[in-house]
Amino acid sequence: MSLVSMNNTDLRNFSLFSDLSSDDCVLLAPLFSLQDFSVGSLLVKQDDMSSNLFLVVSGIVEVRLPLIGPNGTTSVGKFGPGECVGELSLAKLARRAASATAHLECQCLVADTVKLSELLAANPKVGFLVFRRLAAIITDRLVATNMKLRNSESHV
Repeated sequence: MSLVSMNNTDLRNFSLFSDLSSDDCVLLAPLFSLQDFSVGSLLVKQDDMSSNLFLVVSGIVEVRLPLIGPNGTTSVGKFGPGECVGELSLAKLARRAASATAHLECQCLVADTVKLSELLAANPKVGFLVFRRLAAIITDRLVATNMKLRNSESHV
């Protein structure tokens, strides 16, 4: 199902696009499609080249980071409705640093970040608003990760 068939202002329900106008959302909407993910489904695989951005409509997506040593992986976070996963590919195309799986059955709006970046570059006002929110999201996640690391190290 394409987002075009949904209410275009629904994009404003996602933190990444919360500063946009409904007209801005109409511009972005054709880039998104709605996809279902069953529990355990892989959205993003660590080390893969991927340029997809996922906006969580329903359910929970868990992001896990591999650890050095015998401990396997650790959860970086769980993201629910209104949040995004794969947002770093908007800033830089690179191999994925972590894996993301459907922790609960979920629906996501999915867009190719290369196409999204091209549209944002062609519309500087919209691009500025999205990248300002992207910087805030990345900052909040970095602070949360730093706190988690600090708290785990204080128990060693």
